[in-house]
Amino acid sequence: MTAVAVALCLLTALAGCRTGTGARREGPAPLQTLKAEPSPAPSIAGDPAALAKLVKKDTQNVSQEVREDLAPCAGDEYPVDTSSGDLTSGEGPDLIVNVATCGDGMGIASYVYRMVGGQYRNVFADEQPPVYGSAENGKLEIIRQVYKGDDQVCCPTGQEALTYVWKDTRFVQVERTYTDYGDALPTPKPEMKSNG
Repeated sequence: MTAVAVALCLLTALAGCRTGTGARREGPAPLQTLKAEPSPAPSIAGDPAALAKLVKKDTQNVSQEVREDLAPCAGDEYPVDTSSGDLTSGEGPDLIVNVATCGDGMGIASYVYRMVGGQYRNVFADEQPPVYGSAENGKLEIIRQVYKGDDQVCCPTGQEALTYVWKDTRFVQVERTYTDYGDALPTPKPEMKSNG
């Protein structure tokens, strides 16, 4: 009985070892795409006082009015907001710095700072309020609220979005879109009147 079991095991093992191509061919292996890890935000990005100092000492690209108005709102809280991203393929993450008013938080300026030689240098400025800048998929997006007539601060007529990409040594606008908030309002249904 043991001789039969040994023979059966040997037959099973040999049946699995037939000649052929060796490894099975089922098509190409799926390609793996490696996503670059986003660069960590530089320490200055979390320090509003340091950001305010960076903007205030930028006398070439920041207007005197913005530099003079940039003061703490309460205590040592400056009205600056920042994000970082790889917009220019510089030596480190780029900083997008937005300056706002203390009262209503309206954006009055947006700047991009690029790491060059270990220091942040201004490579973009937009001081046309209301404005807000951010990094979107490796591109710079500038958002402006559009006000007409007697629009209140809370209720702009529309929004303009400008998209820029870094080309050689500067940002170049590649897209401009406008959203009319008036078009977004639902139109009331007409009432059905009977002729009866």
